[in-house]
Amino acid sequence: MSTNEQVAANFREAIDTIEEAYEFMLAFAAQGKQVEQETEGASQIRGFLERFRKALNTVSAHTEELLPMAGATAAFSKHFIRDTDIMKSVLDILTAQTNITSDMIDNTNGMITVRSFLTDVFFIDQVLLPVRAAE
Repeated sequence: MSTNEQVAANFREAIDTIEEAYEFMLAFAAQGKQVEQETEGASQIRGFLERFRKALNTVSAHTEELLPMAGATAAFSKHFIRDTDIMKSVLDILTAQTNITSDMIDNTNGMITVRSFLTDVFFIDQVLLPVRAAE
């Protein structure tokens, strides 16, 4: 596997983790929970948010390789880096809370910056990365 193929594979793995975490966030928001943990141990929402955040580190590590800061991708690359940094901040703020409620996640899901980041990621997946192999 070439370096470019490995970068694309790593980026795609991060995209899959982000998508899974976001789907869980949607479900958690709909549950109306006011208490994050109803049993002992780490909560599921916190675990998904932490995996989302870790995937953002992977995305950041490969952004410059996938989206050069020159030519046709320059403006989009700058926008994507900014959206990624804001998304990291949002997740850091959430995970710093002692109790994460459904309302907090619902409001997070509705943020324009979250939607912008997710749309950016799906655009990269569909347009800028090699076509996914048929599953």
